[in-house]
Amino acid sequence: MKYTFREASPDDFNAIRRLNHRTFAEELGQHAVQPGGLLEDRFEGRARYFLALLGDDVVGMICAMRDRPFSVESRLADLSVLDAWPEPRVEIRLLAIEPEHRNGLVMAGLIGRLMKDVSAAGVRTMLISGVSTRVSMYERMGFAALGPPVESGRASYVPMAARIDRLPDAARRGLDRAQRASS
Repeated sequence: MKYTFREASPDDFNAIRRLNHRTFAEELGQHAVQPGGLLEDRFEGRARYFLALLGDDVVGMICAMRDRPFSVESRLADLSVLDAWPEPRVEIRLLAIEPEHRNGLVMAGLIGRLMKDVSAAGVRTMLISGVSTRVSMYERMGFAALGPPVESGRASYVPMAARIDRLPDAARRGLDRAQRASS
């Protein structure tokens, strides 16, 4: 399969909302299931979205916000833990991939496309709210927990951070591999 990765356009937002709904309402239970099958992100107007496509179908997405307040801050008991992480920072949100496309290539391609954007902007720290059942995956990518898991609906998230200049070699190789395969 040949995936393409690009920034979202205004025409993509219904597909983004459908994928958000399938992932965060139906699968994870963070939000209530909606009859229309669409879930609009509360930060939609502030975030940049990056997509993985197979043909014309959106099969994965990730988004980034550079301006505070970050949603991860609501999961921290003490915001001063962020003081140890250099600025500028970006919050990476809403990593969602259709189950049949959850191979390392789609995730690495999404993150690689996003990394191109945040690196060009001089971002030094990435913040995430990692799904608690997948913390080991985020740790392999260089993220460290900033606090304990926090419940959100039926889901649980761990606030995490990673420095871009300290990503593990294995994570960098995966990003490079995805960029070569998708170009």
